[in-house]
This record gives sequence, structure tokens and C-alpha cells, in this order.
Amino acid sequence: MHSSTFRAAPVEGGIDHLPHLSGPASEIRQVLAAHFVRDCPHILEIGGHIRPVTSYLTHNPLSVTSVDPKTPAFESDELGGRPCKVRHIDKKFQQVDYTYEPGSYGLVLLGYSLKPFGSREPLGQLLFSLIDNAKRIVIEYPPALDRATSQVPEIVARDNLAQIASFEVTLDDAAIAGSPFARRRFHVLEPVA
Repeated sequence: MHSSTFRAAPVEGGIDHLPHLSGPASEIRQVLAAHFVRDCPHILEIGGHIRPVTSYLTHNPLSVTSVDPKTPAFESDELGGRPCKVRHIDKKFQQVDYTYEPGSYGLVLLGYSLKPFGSREPLGQLLFSLIDNAKRIVIEYPPALDRATSQVPEIVARDNLAQIASFEVTLDDAAIAGSPFARRRFHVLEPVA
């Protein structure tokens, strides 16, 4: 492990396979997610692509883990000059073992677009266990993405979760304006007390 500080990937020329999220407005997604998990001692992000929430966090978490096959692998023992175990894992979320205490982490799912991995479906025991044991869950996706709109309602409707916020944001910068992906929907959930 090394102790360099993580910096967001540059987006000059567009984000790998997601040029519509290369504009300046797209970062509001990470800023909003960071706000809602600011009281969580551990952060787990599934789907950070090459722009994970890590560098947008404003608090001092004990750990940050971002899991996405397109996230460049990265490890550090600090974040923003403070002690923090940071890991960016370039794998599918179904390939990783998670050992969080229930209620100790915020779960961030930006650009929700989970796919099956072999015989392991995205909406299965692993994801529901991570959702059910999180302190707070932030889900963001474009309603124009069929994969997300077919899966997210099943998560939001879980009896053991309460929605504390839901809202839509429209990104209008030149990289995304007029695209079906310009409209973004957020759900912020907590376990029912």
C-alpha cells in the first residue's frame, strides 16, 4: 500500500465509454452522494467507473472502497492528508468479499447499471445484503436506462428501507445536453428504525 492521495481521473477528451458524463455538470452526482454519506465511517461505492466518489468526500471516513471493472486499481492509507484506507478495486461487485459491520457504511451506487456476473444476478442476495446492512444508501441513475429502471424500483420498495430524499437533476452542459441521459434520478434510503 502506498500513501499517495487519490485524484479524480482527468476527463479531457471524455470519460472512457461515457463521454456524456465528461462535462462540468456531471460532478454534481458525486458531490450530492458525498453529502448524504458524510456521517458514515466507511464508504462503499459500487459502480464508480473512472470517477469514484472518493475525492468528493468532505468528511474523514475510516475507509473508502470503490468497486467497478473500469475503476483504475488504487490503494492508499490516506485521503486528503488524513488516515483512511482507500481501495479502488477493478472488479465486478460480485467478485469482492465485504466485511462491514451492519450500519457502519454508506453505500453509493452512482450511474446504477448493474449487470449479471456469470450466474450471479445483480439483484441477488449479495446486493440486498449490502443494501440491508448499510447506514445509508444513495442510488443515482438516468431514467432513460432500462436496466436501471427495471431494477431500482425493487430496491426502493423494500419494506425495511425508508426513503429520506428523492429528486431529479438535469445536466445541461454541452457534453450531455439533449441526451436521454441528461435527466438523473436520485434515491436516498435508510433502514427502518
